[in-house]
Amino acid sequence: MSEDSIRQLAENKLIILHLLQKMGIALSNSEICQFLLAKNYMDYFSVQQYLAELVDAGWLEKSWEQNNTRYTLTDEGDEIVNYFINHISEHARNEINTYVQENNKRIRAQYAVTANYFPEINDDFLVKCGLNDDEGNILMEISVSVVSKAQALAICRNWRKNVSHLYGSILTSLLKDTEAECETFKAKAQNFPPPEDIED
Repeated sequence: MSEDSIRQLAENKLIILHLLQKMGIALSNSEICQFLLAKNYMDYFSVQQYLAELVDAGWLEKSWEQNNTRYTLTDEGDEIVNYFINHISEHARNEINTYVQENNKRIRAQYAVTANYFPEINDDFLVKCGLNDDEGNILMEISVSVVSKAQALAICRNWRKNVSHLYGSILTSLLKDTEAECETFKAKAQNFPPPEDIED
């Protein structure tokens, strides 16, 4: 592979990372492709290859939501972009900035309610549910580990369907004066005998 090809390969990956960095939220595979293909930076198959390599490198995190694959920039990916930002042409950086300015509100509105799941090493699934305001600021974020993909999908579906009720219910519960409940709980806890010492 020639030096120019290597440089182009590196810049293409940095363009993907920088797009996600400037947008500041997870982007779907289709959103990433829409920008890259429209600007003729690379073809569809190259995009898929680069995304897979960036995930393998630990610079992007891959998740699934409603049959969509989404990508989030990791802390390591953010550091890479900041370190190698000068390897992205000024023209590409300007086009990314313009795209983000023109599409930021539309994309953030689509992602105001988020529900993603991630497979874990032990075959469990980590589910992350969130609610954001119009500016993309996090109002609430919940993570829970479950033992099956079916459970992960059910939580994602129910969060999206009932987010207003769940957000209000959780917030009310957290803000409620719980002094009386705490006293009741302590009284109940005292009913349990202390664990017995187990002799060897």
